[in-house]
Amino acid sequence: MLVRRWLDAAGITDPVLRHCYTVCVRELAGADGGTARWQGLRSAPARARPHAAALLAHGCRADLCVDSGPVEDRQRRFTQFVETTWAAFAAGGSQDPVLQATVHTYRTFDMPLSVVEDMFSAMQRDLDFRDFTTFDELRQWCMQMTGGPMAMVHRATGAVTEPASELLVRELSVFAQLTDVLRDLSEDLDDGRLYLPLEDLDRFRVRAEDLKAKRWTPAMADLIAFEAERVTGHLRMAAEVDHAPVNALLHAYREYMALITAAVLAAGQDVLHRPVQPPLGTLLNVWRPRMRAVIPC
Repeated sequence: MLVRRWLDAAGITDPVLRHCYTVCVRELAGADGGTARWQGLRSAPARARPHAAALLAHGCRADLCVDSGPVEDRQRRFTQFVETTWAAFAAGGSQDPVLQATVHTYRTFDMPLSVVEDMFSAMQRDLDFRDFTTFDELRQWCMQMTGGPMAMVHRATGAVTEPASELLVRELSVFAQLTDVLRDLSEDLDDGRLYLPLEDLDRFRVRAEDLKAKRWTPAMADLIAFEAERVTGHLRMAAEVDHAPVNALLHAYREYMALITAAVLAAGQDVLHRPVQPPLGTLLNVWRPRMRAVIPC
């Protein structure tokens, strides 16, 4: 029932498109319920939610190709997904509901396809994984992986209306991605991926082979604290500047990221053995004020 209201608010009346966007919402809720993407969607204006759901569902599908299932099958699945995505854009639509809604959203908001190209390039780097030598190298990957897609989602919600606002969201995405790197360190290591820059390991005399083998050393606590401060330092600086009209959005993301980094620091050596997740209720408190602001939808 709620999704119907969202579709009505967005002015989406075509029955086929309504079905496609509904599938996007259902997939996102099933794969991402309870996380920042889902709560962020529920915090957006009702008219924007179908479009935001399409973009997020498309990204989630791509993530699943790269990060789940048998390792030996991931490249084939990802290549197939990339090819069907480009075929959908070339044809102006697809029989696949998520791709149909994604193409419709990109055309509705005149979004550049370079965003999709960059995201796919970053995901291919994950499949052909090699360690990040410097933070600048990691930052470029974050911009491709998360920066463009995050900016497009918030263009659809109306939070991003000018280049300066888009730049802020893209920059925030770097530190949002670094927050995820710290939270998911154990799972990434299980997949053979170490996202922390080697120059940072050298700074604290942490051996990459120890991290990859999940052998905790005292120096690792300093390394984790350094990366967490990278995030919180950026959040402090961002909070000191008036970024209207995206203030409320940035505030929510800053609170969310601060909770995750605090939990990472509190986890200590457990960060090598399990993903870090603060209590769901605590995370929901970040989004509740924005969700209440868009009631009844």
